[in-house]
Amino acid sequence: MVWAAPAIAQVTLGVDAALNSQYVWRGLSYTNKPVIQPDVWISASGFTAGVWANVEPSSYTGATDISENGSEGAGIAEIDGWIEYARASGNVNWKLGWTIYTFDMNKSGFTAYYDTHEFYGQASIGGLPFTPTLYAAYDVDKVKGLYLQPSISRAVAVSPALSITLTALAGISAGQEKGNATDASWNFANSGLAHLDLGASTSFAAGSVSIAPQFHVQWCHDDLVKATSLGHQHDVKFWGGVTLSWSHALGAAAE
Repeated sequence: MVWAAPAIAQVTLGVDAALNSQYVWRGLSYTNKPVIQPDVWISASGFTAGVWANVEPSSYTGATDISENGSEGAGIAEIDGWIEYARASGNVNWKLGWTIYTFDMNKSGFTAYYDTHEFYGQASIGGLPFTPTLYAAYDVDKVKGLYLQPSISRAVAVSPALSITLTALAGISAGQEKGNATDASWNFANSGLAHLDLGASTSFAAGSVSIAPQFHVQWCHDDLVKATSLGHQHDVKFWGGVTLSWSHALGAAAE
């Protein structure tokens, strides 16, 4: 008689901290001033779960400021929890997940009234000159609509040690617009194309920390996406930032 050894899963803990020129979510400017966005996650056996936050480091109460905190001043404006399962099947990388968005800490601006959650999926095809990706998210609570984001990306070698990833994507509302929403917390003004985004990013190591700068040029189509400050709309939006990442394997654990 042969006894099979239990499967072993590697557990990894990670911490990210993004410093961005503004908070842009699916083309929408939720904050038009600099933000800090930390994320803590743990991963094992293809599952990853984490907690993410948007922090406004100063008070954004100017006449044209866009702020999740509203008149609350500096502090945490949003806390999101998420869990996903990712796998590779041949040249296809895919993942399925769930995200909950919470604004319970705010008494003005984005409040608990806007709390919601969604399920999402993503699939990418490798082994091609360009990497095509399709991301889809369906809000099952407040907005009750679908958001689609097709994209293509390509890594361009700048030197033997450094490459830049160029990305082009489109954001599409299919039920998350004002006319079809069943709640006042819709995401977009109209259905169809919301925005186009051209991005460039890279990553390099500094000891045990990964440093990943990024820059985006965005063409805005939807009226809510065009809002870059209170009372002002623009067809083109520029934003960028840098993310510092650290991860550590905690050791093997029996499944």
